[in-house]
Amino acid sequence: MTLSQIYPKQSPNSAIKVEHPLFSQPLILNEIHSDGLKFSAQEPDERFSHAGTYAALFYFDDDIQQPIEIGLTGFAREGRNNIVVASFSSDQEEAIFWRAFRGHGQRVGALMKADKWPRMPARAQYSESARLQRVSFLEEYTGTRLDEVATTSLESEGLVRVTESFIGTVEVPVGAAGPLLFNGQCALGHIFAPMATTEGSLVASATRGSTAITASGGVTTAVLDRRITRVPLFQMANLHDAIFLGQWVQSRISEIRLQTGLMSKHAILKSIEPQILGRDLHLHFVYDSADAAGQNMTTGCTWRACHWIMEEVASRFGLEVERFIIESNLSNDKKISFNNYICGRGTRAVAECKLPGELTQKFLHVTPEQLVRGYHSLAAGGVAGGMIGVNVNVANMVAAIFTATGQDIASVHESGVGHLTMELVDGGTAVYASLVLPSLLIGTVGGGTRLPQQRTCLQMIDCDGAGKSPRLAEIICGFALALDVSTLSALVSDEFAAAHHPLASSPAPKAKAKGRSRNQVPTTALP
Repeated sequence: MTLSQIYPKQSPNSAIKVEHPLFSQPLILNEIHSDGLKFSAQEPDERFSHAGTYAALFYFDDDIQQPIEIGLTGFAREGRNNIVVASFSSDQEEAIFWRAFRGHGQRVGALMKADKWPRMPARAQYSESARLQRVSFLEEYTGTRLDEVATTSLESEGLVRVTESFIGTVEVPVGAAGPLLFNGQCALGHIFAPMATTEGSLVASATRGSTAITASGGVTTAVLDRRITRVPLFQMANLHDAIFLGQWVQSRISEIRLQTGLMSKHAILKSIEPQILGRDLHLHFVYDSADAAGQNMTTGCTWRACHWIMEEVASRFGLEVERFIIESNLSNDKKISFNNYICGRGTRAVAECKLPGELTQKFLHVTPEQLVRGYHSLAAGGVAGGMIGVNVNVANMVAAIFTATGQDIASVHESGVGHLTMELVDGGTAVYASLVLPSLLIGTVGGGTRLPQQRTCLQMIDCDGAGKSPRLAEIICGFALALDVSTLSALVSDEFAAAHHPLASSPAPKAKAKGRSRNQVPTTALP
């Protein structure tokens, strides 16, 4: 147990000092383990050579000083620090320590609550001078120079409704994967995808999959549906009232749609679907948010509609809602769930391709049969692990494009769910592969898409502005399929480790195990 994990380093009340007869300067207790104590000391190493048991005075705080017998068991150097290792002389001495330590913890907790906590200056201000005040404050408080973060091309004044207490930016490398040939409803031609990632080999793997698919005729993509949900809770007095309210709401959909329209012209209320759990009525508000991701937009629309509903039923029927919550967690916002996997939340996109055997061997180093067998093995593993959907690493592509294009990165959680299928076709000489992404939470207007670098990445793939959201969904789905095809091939051909670790690419003894795929198809290093 490291004490810095329990008490903040900045707290002067947290340090437990120990006066030991062999040391002229106090020891500082750093760690407590089952086999003893670890202290930092200012004296040089030769002072630690004295062995034996001594009574040391532990200063838990100003009010608690406790003599405890400890025995020195060794010393070490950790960087520039001298470390003294000791143990309690008996179980009785250890019990004395823990009683005093407990009192120290209670004392520190009380002091931390009573003391004034640090306040961030100019929190609600969006001027450059306010930003620099915050940077200066954090540098002094943390003892860390923030030059690398504070240097930024963004203007503070332009970040209203983007972030708060802005201090700077963090750069993420952007690689260009592709080209991938698209034959989609909205995405056509050869496209390079911007991928913001720090995972080596990811862009290369996506490019390899894109090369194989492009050489095979390209990827066909389409958008199947677009829906964003918000699910408020109305807790009623009893089941009868919950059923009544759900039926009444469905009969007033046109009037409720007028209320949501007062909050946004872009969010179109498609339906309201009641779900009853006892006396709790959950109303699934289903919207089309056009080219915005829509979480905040639909929250405002739903809030206005719900307050109109409560006022109407109270004045017409004397019906009171005992408890109202704007989101009951049934929309599963930013969470993986079967509900969003089946029904979708956001944009539902699909991609497909067919890979002839000669091209899978040339670019992916596997035969069609090996690739499909590998898919079935991974699908079985996913089921055994309780995985929702079937995919190899869709989240990698979703996260990389989300980061590059200013999407809500927290939505990678649900957006990274996918359903990959593979089967042998053309008499076993080719592979058919498809991928469905049922809940892509994306937008091409608003939020982080307004930032200059993110907007540039959107412009690079012609996805900036109104009317471009379906194209972005198709591009993400197509490249996610390319990455899954490449990664699965690397796993099947036993090239996956070599792609991620240079030592794994060293020649290894040839395995004689029957059925090793890399003995059946010659392999080369990943591009």
